[in-house]
Amino acid sequence: MKKPGPSIGRIWRIFLVVTKWTIGVLFVLGALFIGINWFDEDLSPEARALLIAPPNPYKPEENLYMALLGFDAKDGESPIAIAQERIAAYEKEIAAALKDPPRDMHEFPDSAWQKRGKLEFQGKADFCQPMTKSCLAGVETHKAEIDRLLRANRELYRRYSRLHGLKGYYETATPSFYILVPYAPRPVRQLYLANIALRVKSSTRLQQKAAIADLRDDISVWRRNLTGSGSLISKFIAVANLQGDYAVFADIIADGKLDLEGFLPEIRSALELSESDWKIGKLFAFEYRISAFLWNQLRATKGKRLLEDSASEGRGWWERLFDQATSLFIKINATQNLDAKVKMQQQKMADVDPAQFFVERDAYRHWLRDNVGFGMHYVYNPFGKILINVASSSGYENYSLRAYDGAAFQRLVRLGYEIRTQKIADKAIPSFMRQHPQWASHPLDGRSFVWDENKREITVRTLGQQPEGRRFSIPVWRAAPRN
Repeated sequence: MKKPGPSIGRIWRIFLVVTKWTIGVLFVLGALFIGINWFDEDLSPEARALLIAPPNPYKPEENLYMALLGFDAKDGESPIAIAQERIAAYEKEIAAALKDPPRDMHEFPDSAWQKRGKLEFQGKADFCQPMTKSCLAGVETHKAEIDRLLRANRELYRRYSRLHGLKGYYETATPSFYILVPYAPRPVRQLYLANIALRVKSSTRLQQKAAIADLRDDISVWRRNLTGSGSLISKFIAVANLQGDYAVFADIIADGKLDLEGFLPEIRSALELSESDWKIGKLFAFEYRISAFLWNQLRATKGKRLLEDSASEGRGWWERLFDQATSLFIKINATQNLDAKVKMQQQKMADVDPAQFFVERDAYRHWLRDNVGFGMHYVYNPFGKILINVASSSGYENYSLRAYDGAAFQRLVRLGYEIRTQKIADKAIPSFMRQHPQWASHPLDGRSFVWDENKREITVRTLGQQPEGRRFSIPVWRAAPRN
């Protein structure tokens, strides 16, 4: 005899009980989730400390930043005065952008200033690109062109030469997403280095001496930029320019036809600058202040989407509702506090002794997994942590690697100098490199540079993600054959 199965009514009652409890549990969990995220943190002492910019020790006329920011002022205008006017206009616009974020790039602070009249470089000097090839090779064939470009661009050339007399680099404009980026236009610098190469190749000792002194002074300029207070962009403009200068020195050293007797002390002094200058840790405090502007903008706009374009003006009610709902789960102070912790960890990694960099990098990655990676702690401030997670994985480790590749290139040029001054024969170069790892290995991992006897080149095995085609090898000196 069959047992009667559960009645439909009983099944329905069980289903209702389970549904009721499920809804109840979800409601309690949702209320708890909302309750946990109802309040924000206070700004931490670490966050407040990073918000304080270091004091500016330079007068405007001493500041490399100001000279570069106003570099392309029209003929007859003062670059420093123009830079001051530009910063004043930027500060007004940045205050407005805080409360009403620009909708597209044409409305960004400083966009109107970018359209004003400038002193433009006349012609091209692209025959001198030391980051990819030698500026010395065949420079004599460009003598007439260099002379013509010098006449046509006399004022820009003079401004570049005057950078050597400035004391230091300090970015004075308020850090923000719309940051002002100062630089010397590439053609001006190409002409400057081409003229150095031409004078070095001349038969006049005074011209050669002056050219080498100018190149040494140019290295000092970009060293001041690299070690100054500024943004990530400014640091890597400095790294690239330093590498270009060192490449020119490498080609001078390798040219067996050049008599460098009497110039060697100046060349050596340019190659002995401290490797600690390549540590980029101080930029993380500056980058934190850029992020702080974004958090302040988010506070001012009360969850309104930043950097909307004109196509998003007609967003539907559900999109606006979504913005309001998600704004509850991004706690701005808590996010800023976590950002401060991340920046301090990044600074610690960037400023560690080079031989300990990879140990510190592993510790940084472990810290990120515990404090920023996805986990139970995402119950509080989930969207803020997602933002920091994305930002902290955006390649900051690589920036230190790229900078130290520049330090390795400096070592490589010093190695070329020692090979020439000590007259090391090709067959003895491998042994010489093993005996002098301080010149012949990468400062981070200690890997030896690579000697190619057929090409007569020595190459750095880079660690960072470098721009394609960037030069990390030098030719090796060989004495000119006697007649």
